[in-house]
Amino acid sequence: MDWSDEATEMMKELLRQLPAGVRSAVREPAEARAESLAHDEGEDEVSMETAVLALMQEIPEEWRDPLKDAMAYHGLDPEDYDVSD
Repeated sequence: MDWSDEATEMMKELLRQLPAGVRSAVREPAEARAESLAHDEGEDEVSMETAVLALMQEIPEEWRDPLKDAMAYHGLDPEDYDVSD
């Protein structure tokens, strides 16, 4: 599946905010989740919003809050991507 340039860049930027061990464990599942979500919505391309949502769904809970600061820095409202139970 194709990814928008914006989705690719945002995923890279947010992953950079994580420690290397977390980043390597989260990258593939988050990418697969983003593609699955886009497919389920009938989209041909992963959007930035879908990529960020997938990352928040796949990231360990203890890393969500620190990542929210990076999201806000990039103009994203973390509340839009809240995946708390």
